[in-house]
Amino acid sequence: MYIFFKKCTSRPGAPAAGSFAVLHRMISSSEVATALRPFYFAVHPDLFGRYPQQRQVNEDSLKLLSAHLESLLKQRRILPSTPQTLPFYIRASNELQDRGTFNLIKVPLERTVDTKLVLRRILESCNLPTEFVDKMPSMQDGSRSKTRNAFDDFHQQQTAHHQQSFYYKKRSEYNFGKEQQEDDEDDSPFEKEFDIFQFKIKRTRENETLQKWLRKHLVTAAVRTKAVQELREEVEKLKEDVTKQLQLREIIYDCGWNVEHFRGCLKSLEKLAELHPGAMDGLKDRTLVFAAFTGVSLEGHVMLFTGDVQRNWLELIKTIDKHDSYLSKLPAYEYALSQVLRNIRIGRRKFMPKAQAMAYASHLRKITTALLDYLGRSKFPKSWPESLSQFELVVESEAGPLMVSPTGQLIVPATCPGSLVVDFFTNHLAEALEKQKSYDQQKYVERDLHARCLAQFRLLSLTKDDSVTPDRMIECLEKLLGKTGTSSGELELADLNLNITTYYSVLTDGTVCIPWDWKQ
Repeated sequence: MYIFFKKCTSRPGAPAAGSFAVLHRMISSSEVATALRPFYFAVHPDLFGRYPQQRQVNEDSLKLLSAHLESLLKQRRILPSTPQTLPFYIRASNELQDRGTFNLIKVPLERTVDTKLVLRRILESCNLPTEFVDKMPSMQDGSRSKTRNAFDDFHQQQTAHHQQSFYYKKRSEYNFGKEQQEDDEDDSPFEKEFDIFQFKIKRTRENETLQKWLRKHLVTAAVRTKAVQELREEVEKLKEDVTKQLQLREIIYDCGWNVEHFRGCLKSLEKLAELHPGAMDGLKDRTLVFAAFTGVSLEGHVMLFTGDVQRNWLELIKTIDKHDSYLSKLPAYEYALSQVLRNIRIGRRKFMPKAQAMAYASHLRKITTALLDYLGRSKFPKSWPESLSQFELVVESEAGPLMVSPTGQLIVPATCPGSLVVDFFTNHLAEALEKQKSYDQQKYVERDLHARCLAQFRLLSLTKDDSVTPDRMIECLEKLLGKTGTSSGELELADLNLNITTYYSVLTDGTVCIPWDWKQ
């Protein structure tokens, strides 16, 4: 999940006046949140519920932007995995006739630790006001180190009082858009409009049943599926030609956009090969994936971001050897971390986007160093088993969570202190083992239900989003099969491409998306 920075207002327990004066000279997370309020509202994925392609692009970009801003605020550094630009969709206008029209904006991320400049460039790229940013105090790099400890203490005290983010404050349905009296001065038109929008989505979702929704949209899905069939055949032929021309092992499309965009990516790659034939040798016998970032994945696949210019693709292809050098070191890094943590298995998250090898190598080094520092001062708890080989650890980016995944994996962010990792393991090993056993059983049940649904409803395909875990998929498929032969009528899903996700939609290629928790 991407991160929205939380507000901080002064309350009892704040630092003394002298400390606060020092803090005031630096840009805080609350100031970043305030400065980017109009930007967040313009690009927030929940505003694109009926347009899943635009929603996915904005969601992926917000995750990267969140990690970038957090790194600037907390560590005063630029993450190596941060791209130079991030794509965002914004509405062309608020007029009713233009509601389905969007502009693709390339938001630049300045390669500087000057947070004020980064914020200004983000707002300027979307033609949003920068008055608040212009009033922010400038701060020299050297002053950051002197004030960082004071700011961290202050921020920790304030976080306890502010557990709700700007966009997700809970409000009564009968008092929608209103705050308590003491917060009236902070009311914003963005808050009110966004909350009303969320409320309308919730009400519509609660009143919509699957059968009712399908009746209204099946014709649209059938027409779009038939219309895109010729395009699919063209794209498949083009993919075969490019694969053969570049001597690739395989080309995979994994960015969530429609098949027409896939054709555009293939033609761009074909054109790049015509202009720079000698540079394409590095792709021989490789799997190429059109994805959400440009780099080399942990599986060794060459990833090309569909929103990048051809020059960035070319730079990667020319420097694949550099990325491969990091990839070759990963087994050694993972083995070292496993040895430090009593032979724990090092895994990859099962339901998350691909990661870049160069960034992942850095993450492994960081967490290993943190645990070695801990062992230099203390020992692992006696309650731990002698071997952790039955558990699986996943190391993620600086902005990643500290949690037990639904599949039983122990998820740890790369910058987590060793003491916190040890405490987390101590309190959650039993939970991880329980979830792991449950997942091992559920995945076989899911496969069986998947096959039965394909045959029963004569579907062309049945897929799911990464966010839909096995237990959710099982619940959804069991309900679908339970509708067969009921008095309320069977579901008409023949010759459809069905995708299980969290929303209702018919994509431009005719794919029907339904939420896993659809109503009877």
